[in-house]
Amino acid sequence: MASKTFQLTVLSAEKQLYSGSAESLTLPTDTGEVTVLADHIGLVSNLHAGELIIRNAGKTEELFVGGGVLEFSPENQCRVLADVAERVAEIDAAKAEAAREAAQKELENAKSEPEVASAKAALFKAIARIRIAEKHHKKYHR
Repeated sequence: MASKTFQLTVLSAEKQLYSGSAESLTLPTDTGEVTVLADHIGLVSNLHAGELIIRNAGKTEELFVGGGVLEFSPENQCRVLADVAERVAEIDAAKAEAAREAAQKELENAKSEPEVASAKAALFKAIARIRIAEKHHKKYHR
């Protein structure tokens, strides 16, 4: 028996990363990791930096998201509007490490609370991107 699906669109500021049916969507939110299935109650949530996992027809697609918003409607329509997003297979480890180093320096030199908050957010995103890339390294780089 086929699993029930919902329509999913994942967008970043740069491009559309996914558009189609999904059986499940797992992603990091304000309240922790959430998995959405078809017929989920309406939901709007902020996203944290982390891994977004789409499952459909026995296939899995992993993405990195650096924040954003999730909206799931009672009509089985789901939209993810990500601040930053990329396919895990496309993560450039050297670029992610450079971003982590830059964020760490920014944090060390921060002089005000807004500067500290901005640097911490950038550092959290960079570390999340690195961890996700390392987690999937063998799968995508044989």
